[in-house]
Amino acid sequence: MSQENKEPLLFLCHRIPFPPNKGDKITTFNLLKYLSTRYQVHLGCFLDDEFDRQYVKELEAYCETYFCLDICHRRQAVSGIKALIYRESVSTAHYRSVTFQQWVDDTVADHNIDKLFVYSSGMSQFIEHEQYHSNTRVLDMADIDSDKWRQYAENKPWYSRWIYAREQKILAKHEQQILNDFEAVTFITDEETKLFCSMSPTSLSHKIYTLSNGVDTKYFNPQADFDLIDLPELKRPAICFTGAMDYWANVDAVIWFCKNVWPQVLAENPACIFYIVGGKPPVKVKQLEALQGVIVTGRVPDVRPYVDNAKVTVAPMRIARGVQNKVLEAMAMAKPVVMTTMGQEGINVDEIQQTLLHDKPDEMAKCILSLLADDNLDFSQNRQWIIERYSWNGALKKLPELLALKNWH
Repeated sequence: MSQENKEPLLFLCHRIPFPPNKGDKITTFNLLKYLSTRYQVHLGCFLDDEFDRQYVKELEAYCETYFCLDICHRRQAVSGIKALIYRESVSTAHYRSVTFQQWVDDTVADHNIDKLFVYSSGMSQFIEHEQYHSNTRVLDMADIDSDKWRQYAENKPWYSRWIYAREQKILAKHEQQILNDFEAVTFITDEETKLFCSMSPTSLSHKIYTLSNGVDTKYFNPQADFDLIDLPELKRPAICFTGAMDYWANVDAVIWFCKNVWPQVLAENPACIFYIVGGKPPVKVKQLEALQGVIVTGRVPDVRPYVDNAKVTVAPMRIARGVQNKVLEAMAMAKPVVMTTMGQEGINVDEIQQTLLHDKPDEMAKCILSLLADDNLDFSQNRQWIIERYSWNGALKKLPELLALKNWH
């Protein structure tokens, strides 16, 4: 289909969807890629990482027009103060922008756009105004933000718990308003969809759908052509964790693992290395390198060599919503993934992988040591399982149907 024959569509996401190097950007990149084959996409997003500035022009391959507003200077602490003053959520305050709103209004008007698709509830503010009530509006919430903040509140010290509880309450109210006003709201897993249905009026449950996550099995392939890394410690048995290290759930996971599981692994396998691979590690994660065998890489150009070299990958999540991309990617690389039940949430893994689910530190350590000791380890079935269930085209096939909905307000 030529560009001229494609219907225009506005796509808003909270972060530039390139490069696809961490959870939400992997999702938004594949959404953009999928939508660009079916619509004239007009993309609006924010640039919040200096590193990503070099990739802005890459968006031209997928968009009719795009606008990427630089907010690298903004700080969540300042946004938090503004949120308290204006009695709104932190994410809404952080992304509020008169300039961005003007671009949205002009683009929709200039290109006569009906279909408005938004990723992340913090971006819905730009199409909530009365002038857009007759448009087809769909929000991909990915996971239930309010419930994630509830989990944060339960795991934070008493003196900061009220801040997270406040955010949860405001977001829960906002989520219900969006559900009432928009044509559809989507989530990554059936579990998230069912939970949100239980939190919402029965009369609106028909608007709640699952829009699954996927994985690029050509890219995450042990036979793919990627650069090998040559570090002396790679000759030693290795365990690997991957993820954006400025994300608190990932920080919590690696700290818990290093405190409770890693000492038990080292006691029996002192030569073992634990790689924590991901950009922007905070001080508390960098300090883990003081522990024997722990290496914090920071941002790397490609996580695949680390995953490929590791004999075992881990996802010891204690806070999670939706599907963990790190789990799908490691499985696509034919690796065993030792994880908590929270890390496995939304992924109905097969019987062999099911045996690697452990929430107790001693059981997790015992499982890891057993895998490290197996000289004939073969998890090729993990890759085949991913290929059969998590292709992106299959995961997103429902999206055009949702964008065709019309709910006259």
